[in-house]
Amino acid sequence: MTLQQLKYAMVVAKTGSMNKAAESLYISQPTLTNTIRGLEEETGITIFNRTNKGVNLTDEGSDFLFYARKVCDQYDQLIWRYDGNGNTRKIFSVSSQHYSFVCEAFSDVVKNYDASTYHFSILETTTPKIIEDVSTGASEVGVLFLSDFNKDALRRLFVDNGLTYKKIVSCRFYVYIGKNHPLAGREIIDYDDITKYPLLTYEQGKDSPLYMSEEIFGEQDYPYTIKVSDRASMLQIMNKLDGFTFCSGAVKGAVGWSDYKVIPLRESSHLPYSSMEIGYIYKDDLSEIGKRFVEELYRSAPAEEGNA
Repeated sequence: MTLQQLKYAMVVAKTGSMNKAAESLYISQPTLTNTIRGLEEETGITIFNRTNKGVNLTDEGSDFLFYARKVCDQYDQLIWRYDGNGNTRKIFSVSSQHYSFVCEAFSDVVKNYDASTYHFSILETTTPKIIEDVSTGASEVGVLFLSDFNKDALRRLFVDNGLTYKKIVSCRFYVYIGKNHPLAGREIIDYDDITKYPLLTYEQGKDSPLYMSEEIFGEQDYPYTIKVSDRASMLQIMNKLDGFTFCSGAVKGAVGWSDYKVIPLRESSHLPYSSMEIGYIYKDDLSEIGKRFVEELYRSAPAEEGNA
């Protein structure tokens, strides 16, 4: 089994077509087909179902590709770390849910280090990817939230992946809306009032369980839900459609902040739970720069009472 075989399989899974994958890899379709067939013979499993409309992963193939990605990520990190001239690059990477205070903390760390000797990266991504990145070493620190709904499931995943979780701050619940939203003049918003409008949520991937949601109350059933993959899309759609999302209040200072409002959500006995917290995960002992970043996270995070 070779890295080339693994990378070829990842491209086939992404494109859903042997022909398209071969074109993107600049190899012939028969060569790619033979490579994938050889990989299946070596592993003893069927990785892809072949149909007239293309190919798709089998259940065994999905499991195989999960581990293949980890191997390829580790290899890419190895190549990045050593430049071939005896020099070792220093790498610091963070994976996070969409929090502006994390970007602030990351920026404050970067400006205090020599960027010519470091490879810095910050990725705002899905909850499953955060856990995967930290468990494989692709990122040193991951930032995500826990609530009464998701904490048991996520803590089990942390243990299973050898990760340590530390709380940063406990937060109130807020509603995040555009400044021209019909409810923007409220000092406090009721759950029943805001849920009449489109709820915007971050996409967590196909078949991702509800406890992976980035938003509080993500497990509830809403009449009008729109999934997005990035912060810019969420903000634009929020303004155009009078949409909203639930948040921790940790959004002030973000780009374009003046065009939006964060308003407290009224506490109510019919809400499924009443508390959440934001924390960070890591696998091994933090590096010097990792410890510095965590210090900045605590400094940049919203105050304990929920003020951003």
